[in-house]
Amino acid sequence: MGIKVGAMLNPVPPLELSVGLGVQAEATGYDSVWFPDHLMGWFPRALWTPEASSIVNLLPSPHLYLDPTVLIALVGQATQRVTLGTGVTDIIRRSPPDVARTFVTLSLATQGRAVLGLGAGERLNTEPYGLDYGKQVSRLEEALHIIRLLWAPRGVPQGAGSREAAPQGAGSREPVSFAGRFWTLDRAVLDVDPYQGIAPPIWLGSHGPRMLRLAGRYADGWLPSYPMDAAEYAERLSVVRSAGRAAGRDPASITAGHHAYVVPAEDHETSHRMLAAPLAGAMSLVASAANWERSGRRHPLGDGFQGLRDYVPEWYSPEELQAAVAAYHPDVLHDQVAHGTAAEIAAFFEPFVEAGLEHLVVSNVGPLAGIEHLGSSSAVLKEAVALLQA
Repeated sequence: MGIKVGAMLNPVPPLELSVGLGVQAEATGYDSVWFPDHLMGWFPRALWTPEASSIVNLLPSPHLYLDPTVLIALVGQATQRVTLGTGVTDIIRRSPPDVARTFVTLSLATQGRAVLGLGAGERLNTEPYGLDYGKQVSRLEEALHIIRLLWAPRGVPQGAGSREAAPQGAGSREPVSFAGRFWTLDRAVLDVDPYQGIAPPIWLGSHGPRMLRLAGRYADGWLPSYPMDAAEYAERLSVVRSAGRAAGRDPASITAGHHAYVVPAEDHETSHRMLAAPLAGAMSLVASAANWERSGRRHPLGDGFQGLRDYVPEWYSPEELQAAVAAYHPDVLHDQVAHGTAAEIAAFFEPFVEAGLEHLVVSNVGPLAGIEHLGSSSAVLKEAVALLQA
């Protein structure tokens, strides 16, 4: 199929483990490594029990998330080839100037391989920690503009925000003044140069119409995570590229990515049993009501439930969660999560490639069914990656 494939790795302690997994991903043949930026995970502690899965013996809490930017720096120092990105961070917890400086630093630490993966944020990473989750798309748009202003090459007038290379230290970078709705810059400066003077690429995790248009106007890559079929993928990619064209950009310069969950197994029947596991039911709660409706079922958390955007697992009682998981049927995930053998997983994504997919990022959720599946699912996924890249 000839596409690039990345690995989404949970940044779990101990630190050496996550760094080692990043190094191993490069050795396995992945083209990129991504780390999510979470304070809280998607699984509630009430459902994360030894009875649900033996994975609990390895990870005693579902909320073990190290800072992904630190891991990008460390893995970047220990690897040579893979690109390294956040999948994704936000500008609610991290201010735009701080994001701009951090990723210039990571560009240097990785010799130009760092990718700023950005999204509008999720409720579970903001409101439980006293942060305002409102107006997140408008905030993101303003933040993207600020980051591009601060990354403008030396000698380029304020507002250009180009990723074109400029000699490091050549000329001067103008102070940036900006009066926005959420942030104000008054002769702000960011004089650290990225590696070889080239600003890090920005990939945007976007799904709704406004976010898709932002990806077209500002992003170098598009990285959606919501379950969708190939027709929906093609439709949304068209919105991204049309917005890029309207902004005077080359639409083909925006890499078409996709983050997807996979359940690799040595045979199809085993993957079905893995999809029926208790933590698969817990994972299904992250899907939206619309995703549940595709299988003819109502989402147990409400007909208008938005899934990834609104789910805060620790805000529900154990009784509510148990009742929700009891409503789960594997049909909810069957057509939306790639599962089975290497050939079956590769075949699942073939229509997406035909729709324009260029860079697939996979999360192996097979071991949620039990730690005993870790080795076999990883081996099958390695074969699938080779088929997708060939």
